[in-house]
Amino acid sequence: MMRWGLALAAAVLLTLATLGPARAQGPEDTVRWIYSSRLQPGPDQGLAYLSAPQRRAEYFSRRMVAFYQANDSYGDDLMMACVDFSFDIPGQDFDAQEIMRTLAITSGGDAARHSVTARFSVFGEPAQITYDFIAEDGFWRIDDIAGPGFRVSQIPCQPKSGAGAGTRQGGGGTGYCFQNRHSTLRLDVAGDGRAVFALESVQGGGHVCGAGGPAHPVQGGWVYEERFDGTLCRIELLVMPDGGMRLTDKDWACKPMLCGHRAVLDGLEFPLNTQVNCASLPAN
Repeated sequence: MMRWGLALAAAVLLTLATLGPARAQGPEDTVRWIYSSRLQPGPDQGLAYLSAPQRRAEYFSRRMVAFYQANDSYGDDLMMACVDFSFDIPGQDFDAQEIMRTLAITSGGDAARHSVTARFSVFGEPAQITYDFIAEDGFWRIDDIAGPGFRVSQIPCQPKSGAGAGTRQGGGGTGYCFQNRHSTLRLDVAGDGRAVFALESVQGGGHVCGAGGPAHPVQGGWVYEERFDGTLCRIELLVMPDGGMRLTDKDWACKPMLCGHRAVLDGLEFPLNTQVNCASLPAN
């Protein structure tokens, strides 16, 4: 009877794994899938599946997406990459059956943040991995991961010089520069996260938007704020899922001061394929 019960439990876990992360209802379900998926055949397993370039924006915050992109910029050069190990399971070998037999998940949080801790054994040794989720764009997304001897948010990771995510600069800063047919955006980020940006966008009828100044870091990007004749202008510079940038000007409060009649800031986008080497643009 006991053997039948264990077999039934294993079958239930395998069914959960094959449903895939798309069926997950919340942070606990996502973390449980990370480990239960190890029981299924094929490559659709674990954190590596969720963090693959084509789907990472679905499961990770913009900050984590930027981290993965920076790490990916080193390709197979593991000596120079920011990390060379998996976050979800310590060590290079494991027994998926043992992990699922010993897996215990606890969680806590509120409507904005949630932490899920997975405890299990790897060849008899206890392991503990904590996943921090944030509510972003109406979805729960992984914003940090902590395990034995590491926390992702504390791992410094700058993209390889000349790679897509940014250009290294003096003083530990990074430049993010974009250019399309009619617009340029330059964002110089200091080591402490503060930034200076410059935008010039030529739009319909030759009308121009021009903006620039200091921006402070916020969740998902940076914010520039300045008062013009008593009116607060607030421009958000947000990292898009593909690694590009999108600007917002809520209620078009900045437009009258910074743009011509037929030009707007809100919704202006610079996809990743418009990124250029910052050396090609004037310095801030």
